[in-house]
Amino acid sequence: MKVLLPTDFSENADLAAQFAIDIVKRTNGHLVALHGYDLPYAEHSMTTSLLEEMKLNADNHMKHFNKNVLEISGVAHESEVRMGNPIRLIKDMAKTKEVELVVMGTKGASGIEEFLIGSNAASVIQNIDIPVLVIPPKSVVKPFKKIVLASDLELKKKERPMQRLRDFAKIYGASIEILHMQTDSGIGLGNRNFLEEILHDVPHNYSVIKSEGDRDKAILDHCEKKGADLVTAITKRYGFFEGLFHQSLTSKLAYHTHIPMLALHEPK
Repeated sequence: MKVLLPTDFSENADLAAQFAIDIVKRTNGHLVALHGYDLPYAEHSMTTSLLEEMKLNADNHMKHFNKNVLEISGVAHESEVRMGNPIRLIKDMAKTKEVELVVMGTKGASGIEEFLIGSNAASVIQNIDIPVLVIPPKSVVKPFKKIVLASDLELKKKERPMQRLRDFAKIYGASIEILHMQTDSGIGLGNRNFLEEILHDVPHNYSVIKSEGDRDKAILDHCEKKGADLVTAITKRYGFFEGLFHQSLTSKLAYHTHIPMLALHEPK
């Protein structure tokens, strides 16, 4: 598997790097590390010498990261340093490098800073079409053995993301719990038949919880109760005006989760 790792060299980004390395090792894959640096809006009149100093600083940090993290990991890897908008950089790199997964931390403080926190993390999820593995602080690198898929979507229309989840689970030999947030009588027959076909070679089971109140809190409480290693959801795409009044479940989970989260994407 080819994995894209955006990094600002912070503690949380380094933690995400260990998850990315573990996945690359398990899949005999390839790791692409990206460090981006952008100018604050008020600083676009900076002199050439200051811009050169910023680039030199970014390059030196990446050299250190290559030597002390990537090279000793033993995985196939490459790295790039670029200047520009962080979200755009990730989107472009994901496409040009044909990566299959983005692994990112949830906090950052320098360089490619803001995309690792707050609304920018959600923007990364909303603006690319490949899975994003979000690593919150204090996560422990270990095999994902129990995955909880939280959804109130019509899953039988989501074949591609469900295939991706199945393939991800098979990397670890994990089981998948399909957690249905009940707003009706339960999981429809069409959904159940579809899921049985997609997940026939992956251990799986079904659970139902009420979706009253904060759905993200109810899901994360359920994950804690069940000892889940990973929570995942299929992000819903909103248009511009619709997005002004809605926040996807995936985004809320990214803000609040204390365990790694895998964001998948519904077809366009």
